[in-house]
Amino acid sequence: FVKTNRFQTKIFFNFETMTLADDKVVEAELEDEYYIDEEGADTNESQLEEGKEIAKGSHAVPKGVAVEELKNYGGKKKLRDECPEDVMELLVKKDLKPVYDKFVQAICDNSNVHGPLSGWKDTSFASVLDLFTNDFADKGVKVVLCKRKSGDGTRRWLEFIDVEAIGDNYVPQFDVTNWSGQVIKTCYTKLSFPNGVAVEELKQWGGRKKLKMKVPIYVEKLLEAHNLMEEYNQLVDHCIESGVGVIFK
Repeated sequence: FVKTNRFQTKIFFNFETMTLADDKVVEAELEDEYYIDEEGADTNESQLEEGKEIAKGSHAVPKGVAVEELKNYGGKKKLRDECPEDVMELLVKKDLKPVYDKFVQAICDNSNVHGPLSGWKDTSFASVLDLFTNDFADKGVKVVLCKRKSGDGTRRWLEFIDVEAIGDNYVPQFDVTNWSGQVIKTCYTKLSFPNGVAVEELKQWGGRKKLKMKVPIYVEKLLEAHNLMEEYNQLVDHCIESGVGVIFK
């Protein structure tokens, strides 16, 4: 939908929440799926307060998610010799310590998972983890490899998700297996987006013309899957008619 006032026009895209009623685009109710730290996330505040901060406090997970951070240097040794208290508590509770030990040993035995200079290799690590996914899932635990890049470096961690405690709606925001390949470059960084999110960049110069000319393939596929092309075209027409300042026009 488009929201305007005399000074500016703000455009809000959420392709999975649009429906058509009386020839107008209206917003429908979202499911409870959420990403922690995301603006407007529908989270249980008490659950988040009881959770855990990671990556030097730049990210938080809710109660029901145990975290083991992966060190870049000496990573295999620390993974083998150290296990966080909350992770161990969950493993013992779910009778998963033997599975965890086999998983850690498999990581340590695999020469392709970690390099002395390059650090952890996500694809190789995830392929080893995948061998144990069903073993963890049989006891109600989902294990996810996560990675977060920022100005002060790259951090990785494992999330051990107690599905019974937290439910099926929690989505690890930095799951390395959940990136779609969509990238938008800014002046300061490169933004990547997970599967299930379709992105359309709004250009400053000739923005209205470019918005009308071509629909990004990820956006097009998502809209077609939810039968929302008509609503999208209405939204684009409204944006073009309204404009967003002199540059966007």
